[in-house]
Amino acid sequence: MALSLDENIHPDKVAQLVGYEYAKKIEEFSLALYTKARDYAAERGIIIADTKFEFGLDEDKNVVLVDEVLTPG
Repeated sequence: MALSLDENIHPDKVAQLVGYEYAKKIEEFSLALYTKARDYAAERGIIIADTKFEFGLDEDKNVVLVDEVLTPG
């Protein structure tokens, strides 16, 4: 399934589009990435106020980070 959205969507909508299992993994990865980046930035006096991540699937259907790491949303 090819899905390309560049808009904020509710987590329930993500689950509806890609399935609960993928949505949960995307949520977990997003929170872990953001937390790590937030802590790194905070130590340097920077606040990350808006960002986005883009995910895809590899050849084994694993969720992977593919683009748009910490760019403004």
